[in-house]
Amino acid sequence: MRFDDPPPEPLASAPGFLLSWNGQRIARSFAAALEPLGLRPPHFGVMTLIEANPGSAQRELVERSMIDASTMVAVIDELEERGLAQRRADPGDRRKRAVYLTPTGKRTLERARTAAMETARAIFDPLDQRELETLTKLLRKLAGAGP
Repeated sequence: MRFDDPPPEPLASAPGFLLSWNGQRIARSFAAALEPLGLRPPHFGVMTLIEANPGSAQRELVERSMIDASTMVAVIDELEERGLAQRRADPGDRRKRAVYLTPTGKRTLERARTAAMETARAIFDPLDQRELETLTKLLRKLAGAGP
């Protein structure tokens, strides 16, 4: 299936199929936009969570994301290897490792955010502002995220 073609009928009338189809389409577009930065979507998500709560423990990052513990370790290892994040001893509990973005990581995240916004703009271009707000509201409701 090519994602630049419209979804096949009669599946194009099934809301669940459309959500899945569009999710895969958006994920592929976003992954392609991050590729020049040497990032994958899990890197972007984890970096965003770290920036929002500097010094988060890996366990906290697992709880706030849809990433399992072993994958989280691998993602943070990759970020550390690239000089984008670092683990430090947690000042409150020396057994824990707190995760922080490095200055390079912060700059890379800003570039990745630009790529994410450009991807979103291209994906949602067929919708006017009111339609996009309605879609966002409905998706938040489906996700249990509230208004």
